[in-house]
Amino acid sequence: MLNQNYDSVQNASTANPIARKKDRLLAAVTLLFVVSVVAAPRMTQAAEGAFSHYLPGANIDIFLAVPPEPGFLAANTFWYQSGSVGETVLEGRVDLNVDISNFLNLTALTYTFGQPILGGRYTAGVLVPFGNVDLDATLVGPFGGRFPTSESSFDLSDIALIPFQMNWATGPWSFKLSEVIVAPTGGYSESELVNLGRNYWSFDTIAAVTWFDPEKGTEVSIQPGLMVNTKNSDTDYRTGNEFRLDFTVNQFLSPSFALGIRGYYYQQLTGDSGSGALLGDYKSESFGAGPGFVWIPKLGGGQLTILGKWIHDFSAKNRFESDYVTLTGSWKF
Repeated sequence: MLNQNYDSVQNASTANPIARKKDRLLAAVTLLFVVSVVAAPRMTQAAEGAFSHYLPGANIDIFLAVPPEPGFLAANTFWYQSGSVGETVLEGRVDLNVDISNFLNLTALTYTFGQPILGGRYTAGVLVPFGNVDLDATLVGPFGGRFPTSESSFDLSDIALIPFQMNWATGPWSFKLSEVIVAPTGGYSESELVNLGRNYWSFDTIAAVTWFDPEKGTEVSIQPGLMVNTKNSDTDYRTGNEFRLDFTVNQFLSPSFALGIRGYYYQQLTGDSGSGALLGDYKSESFGAGPGFVWIPKLGGGQLTILGKWIHDFSAKNRFESDYVTLTGSWKF
């Protein structure tokens, strides 16, 4: 039955030019979702440093659950964040009025197997991030004194592995279940105020559902995820478990171009813990949304896909209130 459902997606692609273009995008989405769970610069607040391994806006583009085409896909994403938070903790010290400018380059490679498994398609992959972060803050000393400080870091961030991703399709509906593991491989020093490595593991379980009407060129996708974090042994700080919901709505204006809305909702389910959590049992929450586009140029017979977006945080509690801009190029081979 699942094999028949899987074939129905392929048949729809043959019948409609927009759906044919869709097939060339599917593998790109496999890479984009893992981009959303790599490391951000390390500081400490609800989610240590008002950050976690989840990167808002890094993956919500198009067809979040549709089975990708078999073969390799390489992608590169430029992810930029500009934000601020009123209070946080940097390496065991309370800081106020923290401003951040954060740029990450995320290079990913995935492989989708052609042989159906459990009636769907199996994908595995890896993502390697590096980048630069600039931070301005006011340090609060042990006797209440306040001292302005600035720091920058350019380094490798934490590598994300995709050992497991399964996708299924039936009619206009598609489904995804995956696991992403983020390893503490990035640059980290306890003596630094800001690091691109976070010095702990994260295990991210992700599901997704997509509805796509190839005749109208309309797509709606939602993607919930639950991230469980281990303790940072150097700071004795454990970021609480995190839930988020990514969503995207797209309308194809032509077989090669779509406009839409991308957004996310993030909530920390359990408070931070450990002796390093100086601000207590904090939990963070945020919501953002904005416009995005998908473009499939004729170059390379449609194997190249370019995606971009801007997401603005409309609310943020115990977390950086930010604007995010991303640009992704992917190549199917």
